[in-house]
Amino acid sequence: MKPNPNRRTGLFAILLGLLGIGTSSCEIWPPFVSMYGTPSADWSVSGKVTDEAGNPIQGLQVVLSNRTDNTEGVIYDQNLWPLDTLSTSAQGTYFIEHNGFPISKLQVDVNDIDGEANGGEFESASVVVSDLKYKGGKGWYEGHVDIEVPDIKLRKK
Repeated sequence: MKPNPNRRTGLFAILLGLLGIGTSSCEIWPPFVSMYGTPSADWSVSGKVTDEAGNPIQGLQVVLSNRTDNTEGVIYDQNLWPLDTLSTSAQGTYFIEHNGFPISKLQVDVNDIDGEANGGEFESASVVVSDLKYKGGKGWYEGHVDIEVPDIKLRKK
């Protein structure tokens, strides 16, 4: 019996596919997995949330997003790319260290998700931090930046 060249080609294509060879690339903005040739950076974010009297608020949801102003939102806000979600500590603070695609503007959204617990119900608030200056970068690695978000004061509902 003579070997079928189409069968051999198909098996070869499957083998290459399993090895990840021959796959097409697509641009995902921002890339969530740093691959070779993708800019990367280390960044940390820290901040504090209080009520209007300056008392820390525990258990708030803090959503960090990369803010881009180069696209128009159609169905949802395409200018925000969620990065991570945190909770405030008993001291009203939050902190994260991250390695990934460099961000240029950070939007911090704070939401009261626990209702009356932890001091009552509070209105949501947002802060945008821009003009981030990375240090120590070389090549694809853009360096490190410590982002200190100004204190956020929430009003009671």
